[in-house]
Amino acid sequence: MLYQLYETQRSLMEPFSDLAQTAAKIYSNPLSMLGQSPFAQRISAGYDLLHRLGKDYEKPEFGIRTVDVDGVSVAIHERVEINKPFCELRRFKRFTDDPATLDTLKGQPAVLIVAPLSGHYATLLRDTVKTMLKDHKVYITDWKTPG
Repeated sequence: MLYQLYETQRSLMEPFSDLAQTAAKIYSNPLSMLGQSPFAQRISAGYDLLHRLGKDYEKPEFGIRTVDVDGVSVAIHERVEINKPFCELRRFKRFTDDPATLDTLKGQPAVLIVAPLSGHYATLLRDTVKTMLKDHKVYITDWKTPG
């Protein structure tokens, strides 16, 4: 229910966000009459802030392709292990052709990274995942947004 309310609010605010972006550009342009007013920079900054608050941000990728394990470059394949209506459990599978490194990887423990439900994307934990991949089999929760 809260997700539908959030999406409705975001959809209703989108035109105001676009208008705020336009106003910020008008007040920051030195060739504009409004851009020459004494408080033009502050007004432009305020409109820019309103635009950023209402803007819809795309979900970035984890983008981890390789990781260095004991001096050997190990390929990483990201895949969804479990797909639920509210969450995806992602696994970062490690691959290598080096037999010694492969034996090391097989003996390493698994770790589950639980991303916070704070409204941020799990990809903010990208560096944590990359660090943990050197010594662990890594799984992470990736909470879904309604859509």
